[in-house]
Amino acid sequence: MKLSADRLAAAHLLLRVERGAFSSRLLTGATPPAARVRVLEVLRWLRSLDAVLQPLCRRPMASLDPEVRVVLRLGLAETMRLGVAPALATDGAVHLVKRLGCSSASGMVNAVLRKAVQSWRSVLERSAVDIQLSHPWWIYDRWLQSFGHDDTLASMASAQERAVTWVWFQDDAIREDLAGEGFELQAHPWCPGAWSAPGDPGRLIREVTAGTAYAQDPSSQLVAHTALALSRTGGSFADLCAAPGGKAALAVRHGVWHRVAACDIRPSRARLIRRLFGRTDVVSVVVADATNPPLGPLGWDLVLLDAPCTGTGTFRRHPELKWRLSRASVKEMASLQRRLLLSAIDLAAPDGVVVYATCSVEPEENEGVVAELPDGVELEDVSRVLPAGVPWRSTAAGGARILPNPAGDGFTMHAIRRVG
Repeated sequence: MKLSADRLAAAHLLLRVERGAFSSRLLTGATPPAARVRVLEVLRWLRSLDAVLQPLCRRPMASLDPEVRVVLRLGLAETMRLGVAPALATDGAVHLVKRLGCSSASGMVNAVLRKAVQSWRSVLERSAVDIQLSHPWWIYDRWLQSFGHDDTLASMASAQERAVTWVWFQDDAIREDLAGEGFELQAHPWCPGAWSAPGDPGRLIREVTAGTAYAQDPSSQLVAHTALALSRTGGSFADLCAAPGGKAALAVRHGVWHRVAACDIRPSRARLIRRLFGRTDVVSVVVADATNPPLGPLGWDLVLLDAPCTGTGTFRRHPELKWRLSRASVKEMASLQRRLLLSAIDLAAPDGVVVYATCSVEPEENEGVVAELPDGVELEDVSRVLPAGVPWRSTAAGGARILPNPAGDGFTMHAIRRVG
């Protein structure tokens, strides 16, 4: 009965993603773990699943009823990715499609899955690598040209792994107390202050829920550490696209500031920042468009711009992005990012630094954006402040790009300093 309920929950969530919802916002702490893993495995391996299923269907997958399409993918994913016995996965899919109101398709679901659960290995062995690693061909092609064969395959493989929960603690004493209780924590290999709990990740989630820890990918945490290392302490700090607030909070946790502004254009997202910081006289949360922020020009020692982007470094945590992006998406984002960067530069004080970061690994959204800068500022080498062991590679503009890897998401960082 439990397995049936998990399948049904996963199917409803996948249908909502098909209608445009984001899995990261749907999969909350209340989501049953078995439903959660099913949703993410289907979304990660969508292209591989369809490569097996499509030849067995008389109609294109895109023309099937959404409920039928979801059930077929879910049934095959259970066998292909979760080790569910083929007969059990097939029988469960038949019952599920009926519960979703598509009883007339039960025979087709049974026939297709009976063949698919037996043939998927041989089908994928004959498939191209972009299908085997379930990425759109255009992403595989552009990464191949930008990063080379080995790094492309390694990045794609890492993006298919399940995401590990990494946290930083609001106070070191909390972590020390946990360790004193015998709770085993594992330090991240290259991001300072990032911790996981391989033996009991649920305990970490409870700490996050209690507000004593904050869940954040290590590459994202590293952006805040890098910004702090590049800036002078005791000054002013503005985060222009701050929501949900993790980087700003980490910079405040480890820095000394007399003035902090955390901005976001959406009121609902700004509320997340306020909730994270609580009551404080140091941090002002501002609802504002970062292309024209209501902050004083030339007055900020550190300006952090974690710009909206295609998110191609975060497919592990946001797998549906792969199927929603296109080549045109990269160009569209780059246009907005240039406007945002110019606004950020306007805020930087003499000798102040702007850290421009994205969770995209695409050159057009990173070194392409910082390629032409206004007078009075210059690019600064980011690599000199990176901790040992970070798997970075240099960009054409002296920035640092981290491709998706087993220890973190893909991120790219550049620094621009106003000449004093």
